[in-house]
Amino acid sequence: MIANVQAYWLRQCLGKSFPTRADIDPLYLVAALPYLSLATIQPEPFRVQYRLVGSEVARFYGTEMRGKWVDEMTIWPAQDIVDTHDTYRRIFEQRVPNYGLSLIGWGEREDHVFEFARFPISEDGLNVTHCLGIDDFSMIEPPLGRAI
Repeated sequence: MIANVQAYWLRQCLGKSFPTRADIDPLYLVAALPYLSLATIQPEPFRVQYRLVGSEVARFYGTEMRGKWVDEMTIWPAQDIVDTHDTYRRIFEQRVPNYGLSLIGWGEREDHVFEFARFPISEDGLNVTHCLGIDDFSMIEPPLGRAI
């Protein structure tokens, strides 16, 4: 799933360091749509706000995230807020995608591993103003409402 989002992001770069928000159409990523998020980055003071959040992302994080700032996600442990904020700051400063593994509690276990990626997007072609995110929870549990 992450490889497909990465390939789409690279195609949309069109010779630039990263695509613009207008270049990204989540409908081209229908299979990944429940796992996608789009965040806006505010540089000063540095903050990140979730603009679009897929249904599986909201389900696994246990809350509606659209319109919320990372630092307002009070149902998350404090360290998760710091780590998430730092991930977006690295993308903002380094201007490159970020890939990783993370843990999430689900069912009766607190240590389910999932893969994620965040891809920078720019409104002006110079500064990172948004991030396209993919959280691949599909190996933990299939999407709600779908058969295995």
